[in-house]
Amino acid sequence: MNKIKFLFAIHNHQPLGNFTSVFEQAFSQAYWPFLQMASEHPGFKFALHFTGFLWEFMLDKHPECFGLIRQMVDSRQIELLGGGFYEPILTQIPAKDRQAQVDMMNNFLLEQFGVRPAGLWLAERVWEPHLTSFLCRAGFSYTLLDEEHFHYAGLENIYGYYLTEDQGLTLPVFPIDKKLRYLIPFRELDEIDTYFQKIKNQGAKAAIIGDDGEKFGLWPGTSKWVFEQGWLKSFLQYLESSPVEMMSFSDFIQQHPPLARAYLPPASYEEMMEWVLSPASQAEFIQLKASLPAGSRRFLRGGQFRDFSLKYPESHHLRCRALQVSAEANKNNSKEASRDLYQAECNDAYWHGIFGGLYLPHLRRAISSKLISAELKLPFDSGWTRLDFDLDGLDEFELKIPAFFIWVKPSSGGSVIEIDDRFEALNLTDILTRRQEFYHLYSTSGGQAGEAKSIHEMNRAMPPEAKKWLAFDSYERHSFLDRICPPDITRDEYGNSYYLEGGNFIGKEYKARLEGDGLILEREDEAGPKVNQGRLKIKKIIRPGQNSLLFAWEIENTGLSELSFSFISEWNLALFENEYQIKQDRIVFPGWHLSLETGHQAEIWDFPIKTVSQSEKDFEVITQGISFHFVWRLKLAAGETSLLYLTLNHKRPEGCL
Repeated sequence: MNKIKFLFAIHNHQPLGNFTSVFEQAFSQAYWPFLQMASEHPGFKFALHFTGFLWEFMLDKHPECFGLIRQMVDSRQIELLGGGFYEPILTQIPAKDRQAQVDMMNNFLLEQFGVRPAGLWLAERVWEPHLTSFLCRAGFSYTLLDEEHFHYAGLENIYGYYLTEDQGLTLPVFPIDKKLRYLIPFRELDEIDTYFQKIKNQGAKAAIIGDDGEKFGLWPGTSKWVFEQGWLKSFLQYLESSPVEMMSFSDFIQQHPPLARAYLPPASYEEMMEWVLSPASQAEFIQLKASLPAGSRRFLRGGQFRDFSLKYPESHHLRCRALQVSAEANKNNSKEASRDLYQAECNDAYWHGIFGGLYLPHLRRAISSKLISAELKLPFDSGWTRLDFDLDGLDEFELKIPAFFIWVKPSSGGSVIEIDDRFEALNLTDILTRRQEFYHLYSTSGGQAGEAKSIHEMNRAMPPEAKKWLAFDSYERHSFLDRICPPDITRDEYGNSYYLEGGNFIGKEYKARLEGDGLILEREDEAGPKVNQGRLKIKKIIRPGQNSLLFAWEIENTGLSELSFSFISEWNLALFENEYQIKQDRIVFPGWHLSLETGHQAEIWDFPIKTVSQSEKDFEVITQGISFHFVWRLKLAAGETSLLYLTLNHKRPEGCL
């Protein structure tokens, strides 16, 4: 009896910045028990992919697993998959970094296991057509993509492989069966067997799956289901007498011709291309998709991965920083800086879906820390530079001094968009703006029964205690922001409403110029509807000092009558509630050896910035940082000017270089 071939790939990954305890839990609950049990069934052939963070973790903490993997590689039970070593989205990084990342993985696998991978795992299955020629030139013989890629190209047969082509170079690409991703390991064996029989009855040659290893023990409920209740053991025993035959991807290519030639559009898996949409667009997309017959859905593709750079300016900012560091590291040919850079190209913190990703401060801050660490290994010239940092056609200004790097955006309120403390390798302003997400408006649910469920099917409803934190910002949470408020506004009045509107200065364009070692930013406008009738001209100055930065204002009443108002400077800083102290005219950050202080008496108000986001487990309320507001009560006669300032000081411990 002819059997269909079963091609099985498993992908294991933990991101930069994740807690060591999570690495350990994933290894002990999922990766290691899966390998041990699979090794007891040598007929179970599969492709295995670990990302560089896990390879390095296991080499340091669990070298015993390398011996088992070597045995399984030598017996040809395991076919190792390559990829970008630190799991970047290959289409989002420069070509030189792309090549270096795959070379790192190839060299590691060759050194540790004596093999060069034939296949490559693409992070999040993010595909763009030009990858074909890159992967061919890099020496790869195939890759795996989600079945959605093929449906968008008008291809319904997902039970084999296709040849795609770019610049005359061809590459086999395997479709990953989404149905199998939802069946394994979440359904009973009878249901899985029925699906295999269905594939076989269609005359298909192969059933293909490639999916996350975390679903075998780490995802909620799966440890008990997969191991304690014996699902995996039963599945492996079933495969030994089932209507399928295990085969490696490379052997399948050698023994079977391609189904056809195909040109695949930019895409990722189906869920990813929904997550990248705005809430309104996502709701419209889901409704439209449900209204169409299955055969017509190929014409609906959702978004593409690059759109995360539009949906989340913080993601775009991180990527622009990585591009900047990449250019400097490559210009200086610094291997040490490049290693930090490649880790910072890890994809997880650049997007958000059912996983925390961008919403997890420890992941974002790990990336920023690695970028700063890379820059600490590179030479630089002190002073100001004018450049289009964020690639929007408008100039920003960058200041570099030994203690701090700073970026300023004149077109967005003359705001500071990043301050890096180089002594601590810390991005002080790594803050996430609060915005509405699809799951804030709609509960997600899945009604299929089973002992365990895919995280895409789990019931999720917003818990009542999280709803009080559903506040959304009307502006991007940069720093050095200027706000004009009524003279008698109270902390409570302000705290309940300040984020709803920015006034005539936040987010608006400031004229910018350099004078000596200072950057001058100016804007004149109406004071605002809540501050009588009047006009103000705000002149802001940023100057470097010795391990310090000076931020000053000249606020002039350009109207015809006296004006009373509260001038408030907003600073959004990446720290938690227990990491600062407010002392009269300054804020002290003991753990960072920093202070933000003023010589003018001011009230200092602090408000936590909390977001409500979904994760693979549930909804989470996360402190993204603290919003500090320096409040000065001013009364200016017509033509009168008030001078104010803040100083960011780094108080280095004695003996610290």
